Amino acid sequence: MKKYSDYTTEDFITDATFVDWVIGEGHKDATHFWTRWFDAHAEQHGIMQQAKDFIMASRIEEPAVSDSQVENLIAQTLHRIYVEETPIAWYKSPFWLWSAAASVLLLLTFGVFDKVKQQDSQLSIASNVPTLLFKKNESEQKMPVKLPDGSTVLLQPQGTIRYPDNFSETTTREVYLEGQAFFEVIKNPQKPFLVHINNVVVKVLGTSFTVQANNESKAVKVIVKTGKVMVYEAEQDQPTTRAMTLLPNQQGIVNEQHQLLASRVSEAQVQALTSHSKPVLEFSDSPVVEVFKTLEKAYGITIYFDQKLLSDCSLTTNLGDEPLFEKLQIICEAIGPNTKFELVNEKIIIQSLGCNQ
Repeated sequence: MKKYSDYTTEDFITDATFVDWVIGEGHKDATHFWTRWFDAHAEQHGIMQQAKDFIMASRIEEPAVSDSQVENLIAQTLHRIYVEETPIAWYKSPFWLWSAAASVLLLLTFGVFDKVKQQDSQLSIASNVPTLLFKKNESEQKMPVKLPDGSTVLLQPQGTIRYPDNFSETTTREVYLEGQAFFEVIKNPQKPFLVHINNVVVKVLGTSFTVQANNESKAVKVIVKTGKVMVYEAEQDQPTTRAMTLLPNQQGIVNEQHQLLASRVSEAQVQALTSHSKPVLEFSDSPVVEVFKTLEKAYGITIYFDQKLLSDCSLTTNLGDEPLFEKLQIICEAIGPNTKFELVNEKIIIQSLGCNQ
């Protein structure tokens, strides 16, 4: 990963977080990462300012030449033609004036077209920057967020997360977190999953873990439930030279002194800080209502469904380390072809016609 201190103007322009900082006026927020980084790196001010100017210029709409302006121009020309009662010189002849009016209109047209082309060429660079979606949990409960690849995020109250609207055009899956969240990541070795928080990066291929940041000390804590993660500071050229690898039931802390500290934690502590679900949830001819209640308790969320409609439905299955939304998909398919789940305003709602319907 390239160090921010080595960024060129083009690097800043194509960095989604930097673009979001500029466009979203994050530079007015003294606590924002890019604001703090800008203040701490005076040597990059010139390059960053160039990038900011380019990003803002690409959003400026050139004033268009309206139809009324064109009509006024032609009317003024015609007026000069028809009010002239005395013999006129060749350069005042109607034919020449019509030609002049046409030439002016042509120049205006090409001028506007050229401006549009310039604007499009500027926007073509900015369009390569993926759109970042923003979620903030303003409730008092965990908020489920479904990422484009199907990975699950349980966002704690007052936490925020930003992520691309799709991962199809990127070589990695990168999200930006503030606060605390529990992640269940879909396995995809070809596209590593990266969580950015307080200048710390958590890199995984497929696992479940909690990331927690202390807003006052800026320390970052990572607790692993399943799989394996790597934790390192974002500005390292070679993250493996100063990084810690965490396994299940381990936690890692990156403190204000840039120290990387790893330690073991009990399974009870892991469940308290991640989700309370066991490694494998086993159901044998269990009522579907009970299955949903078990998931609610395990993840600390609410699942909305018609208990009366599903009261006669039962399920036999084992649920392992699949992300929450994958578990829900398995359950819905087992209930019947007309059963599905939807995420409406970050609320999980089960829609069904009943068992095997």
